Amino acid sequence: MSEERKSWFRNMTTKEKVEYIWDYYKVHIIVSILVIYLLASFTNSIINRKDYVLNVALIGKYMDFDRQSEFSKKVTKELIGDSSGKKQASIDFYRLVKGRNGNLTLDPASTQKLMARMGAQDIDVIVLDKNNFDILAREGAFLRLDKVKELNLSGLNVAKVEKPSGELKPGVYGIYVGWNNKYLKNLGYDYNDKIIAIMANSQHKDLAIKFVKWLLDLK
Repeated sequence: MSEERKSWFRNMTTKEKVEYIWDYYKVHIIVSILVIYLLASFTNSIINRKDYVLNVALIGKYMDFDRQSEFSKKVTKELIGDSSGKKQASIDFYRLVKGRNGNLTLDPASTQKLMARMGAQDIDVIVLDKNNFDILAREGAFLRLDKVKELNLSGLNVAKVEKPSGELKPGVYGIYVGWNNKYLKNLGYDYNDKIIAIMANSQHKDLAIKFVKWLLDLK
């Protein structure tokens, strides 16, 4: 800026200076603000990013959503115990509704979300009704539990696949939750007649097994 222009600029009022700067540099100012905002957002997302190392899906007619977050925190504390708070458990609910034939079926939104997350291997443990268990079990969706040495299935009401299908072998692929589960009862979830199973493509099988034992109070 020349001396003459500097002198002219100094003689402007504050309002005139602001207007002048905005008129000539507004594109630079806007771009700079956007860059700063994007960098701040990116940095914040990295710092506060949660790593969900246990993903549990509950399928049912209802659940107390006010208690859902507390249950997630309890599972995180009991099974993960990460003091940094970055590794957490995720508890998601998928709603069953009555279909046209009167049978219970997943609502469209829940169906879409569940299938997408299963395809992305984002679910480790699932609690579901017998009908959906049978459908998914035949597709080889579940881990065979009678081959898991950490699980003692004696005395438990188990869900079996009796007939082989393709590479699927006969065996135990689920466990009935029972009628007096203190955790799910407190959650306000309709767990009666539900089966708990571990996804065959779970990315966190050790934690999934640990969760099943904890939820069912297995020694």
